[in-house]
Amino acid sequence: MRPSLLSFLLLSALLLAACHTPADRTSASVVAATGTNVANTPMPDELYELNRLFLSSYKARRAVVKSSVEPLIVASFDTLTFTWRGVTETNDVIPEIYHSLKAVAHVPIGLYFKLQPVARPGGGDVPPALATELQAYRDHIAATAPALAKAGFHAAQRARQEEIFRCSLALCDDVKRTGKLASVQLDTFARALGPALLANAADAAIVQLTATHAVVMQWRQRVPAERWRELTVVVRGPQTPRRLNIFTQYFARILNEPGHHLGYPLESRHLIYVETLLPGRDHLDLMATTFMDGDVSEAFFGDRWLMSRDLLGDAVKSELRRLKF
Repeated sequence: MRPSLLSFLLLSALLLAACHTPADRTSASVVAATGTNVANTPMPDELYELNRLFLSSYKARRAVVKSSVEPLIVASFDTLTFTWRGVTETNDVIPEIYHSLKAVAHVPIGLYFKLQPVARPGGGDVPPALATELQAYRDHIAATAPALAKAGFHAAQRARQEEIFRCSLALCDDVKRTGKLASVQLDTFARALGPALLANAADAAIVQLTATHAVVMQWRQRVPAERWRELTVVVRGPQTPRRLNIFTQYFARILNEPGHHLGYPLESRHLIYVETLLPGRDHLDLMATTFMDGDVSEAFFGDRWLMSRDLLGDAVKSELRRLKF
């Protein structure tokens, strides 16, 4: 059977499974290749039952494939799960300092989200409710500052975190003093801190990549070379960091397999990215995230689409050249 025909049949089966129930198995009116309307004829029960046989076979085969792929690594943000010879092992690959770097980087971004709606070219008024929120945020930042000494930052990192805090507190104090916020003031704040946030992202990428590499190299020693070449990797994550994702870049080097060029770079037959929506979120949350991340990315980094991919991606490119495979 030609691949194109098989693809058509699989798609048809999935659509039928999703759309038809015993109570309603009427196909929608479609337009044939000739441009003439196909009659809106109910699908016969015999065809419906025949399709159910196909779906049963498909599910059975899928269950066998899922349970037989080895060696297998599943990457889920902060963990790697390895399956080999029927044994599964999970390791954390994000050290605590990664989270500390991220938490500090989020401070000015949080301020940006709070203040962006009131920023105006001539200076927008800050409503009393927002002023109260801003004061609480400012107090929390100030109270957290001493904790920077306990987070394990080296000297340059600590100085950077302190500068992020200092600039954030200064903006809060300026807004409180004037009761207004000009667009240029918020833009200047964001653009000034952009390099520091990217530096935090680079440091976070390095510690995650280092931990990932250590774990994967240990697993590699357990698997015969000929079987390691059969490794399959599944990366699970949200949509926005999919392009140049840190795990995608790393495992592309491990697999050394040509990409399939189906839309996202580096993904291949044995390197599969599975997009997930986090619990409690839907497609409109993704829409809002795309808009908000675009605003922040343009404000801090001068590139609207930088945060539509993995923010750690650029640092990963250079770090991968340093690692020994």
